[in-house]
Amino acid sequence: MKSSTRTAALVTGAVVVLLAPVAALRAWSGPADPRISVGAPAPASLLPGDVRDPAGRMIANAVWTGLVSYAPETGAPGNAAAASITSPDRRVWTVRLRPGATFQDGSPVTSRSFTGAWTAALREGWAGARLFTDVAHVAGARRGADTVPGLRVEDELAFEVTLDRPLSGFPALLGDPAFFPLPESVLESRDWAAYARLPVGNGPFRMTSRSAREIVLRPRSGKGRSVVVKAMPDAKEQYGAAAAGDLDVATRVPPDRHESMAADFGDRRRTVPGRDVTYLAFPAWAERLASPTIRSALSMAIDRSAVAEGALGHQYSPADSLVAPGIRPGHRDGQCRLCVHDSKAAAAALADAGGLTGPLNIWYESGRGDDAWVAAVAGRLRAELELDARPHPVAGLREAVDDHRVDGPFVVRTTAAYPAPVASLTPLLDAGTGFADAYTTGLVADAERAAAPGDGVIPARLAESAMLRDLPAAPLWSAHDHLVWSERVRGVTAGAFTGLRLDRLTVRE
Repeated sequence: MKSSTRTAALVTGAVVVLLAPVAALRAWSGPADPRISVGAPAPASLLPGDVRDPAGRMIANAVWTGLVSYAPETGAPGNAAAASITSPDRRVWTVRLRPGATFQDGSPVTSRSFTGAWTAALREGWAGARLFTDVAHVAGARRGADTVPGLRVEDELAFEVTLDRPLSGFPALLGDPAFFPLPESVLESRDWAAYARLPVGNGPFRMTSRSAREIVLRPRSGKGRSVVVKAMPDAKEQYGAAAAGDLDVATRVPPDRHESMAADFGDRRRTVPGRDVTYLAFPAWAERLASPTIRSALSMAIDRSAVAEGALGHQYSPADSLVAPGIRPGHRDGQCRLCVHDSKAAAAALADAGGLTGPLNIWYESGRGDDAWVAAVAGRLRAELELDARPHPVAGLREAVDDHRVDGPFVVRTTAAYPAPVASLTPLLDAGTGFADAYTTGLVADAERAAAPGDGVIPARLAESAMLRDLPAAPLWSAHDHLVWSERVRGVTAGAFTGLRLDRLTVRE
């Protein structure tokens, strides 16, 4: 009898041990949990000026309210913390804040909350510093600067920003986390590490706790449900938990589940177009690649869909334009006819241009995980055009480009800083190819300094058409995000410039 009791107890204990992980997961965020759960990799930083990844951007857009915000459906910017953003010449801008705004600790949001935060990003050399120096071109902005001549506080609710050159898209740029405000207390203490552990923002959610396991965000209004962002870097774990109902929203989908998303989730899935584009650029100083016909042949020989579905694991969309697909309006489908895979046309174009002999090095930055897809592209060029195409990894690719050591096609990645077509084209012109067609660069300049953002669309489109004719860089693909969610939630919206909008999530009653 004692033996039977002991055996039963051991069996019961074993079952409890086996079920404990499942119970723990459900207790963490199961159907009975009132919080809305979202799976994502842990963010690299939650300092808004140093946000570097989609998870950080998603959380930052919940904890802070920027001067402008982006509509997730269209990406269109609209005033948020700003009452107005005006300029007589698109170079000197006056920003006026909405009165009465406060941070979540009760301290006021003032002009210095913004100018001080922007100066900190430059002084500390955070990731967002490049937006001030390389995109906005704020007068006197440089990394390490303790003061910025182009920033001037007028009063508690107004400040002036002077740029080195006109930029009609400047207001749209201000929705990026790099331009979010910081409280006076942290600007004075400069204890960035302590602040980043549990930051205080001015947005709709307050961060109430943070651990290696999860970040908990509570609605500042006291209404609605809290959101818990679970640290789940593994796409398979996220996907499986969402399918089982143990996770409300998964922000990653594993490559081997791409084809089954519809069967697994029905209409509870979404692909979010991105704001970045990867190109194969051609150095102007490499004479044997100077002919647009040669470049066209190389572009048409690459089967973008095959590489996206194979080496890139369904995480990228084949490019059909120089402009990122997440920029709407602005992106136009099917603009790049030379991006369509056509073996016969590629071979004919190469023959018409006199062919290519000798090794064709494809240069790319080593250590970034690009080996598989570059090898796939090289393989396509060997198979389609019988070229001696060779992957050529290098540490310090941009330095090699600037020194003209690059003798073949090289990989370029660009990210549009704000939702306008010219925001995709400008960094491409700055990629070091040596492309300097006066007509095209003039059109890009016209788009940047247009009287209104909408007026810049036509010159940007004309510039895109000109660049696709000369093809200084062939667009390859653009990263996109996947979202799948449980039957428990609704209101799942996302955009290229915001990521998943945590403030839109609700629970089905």
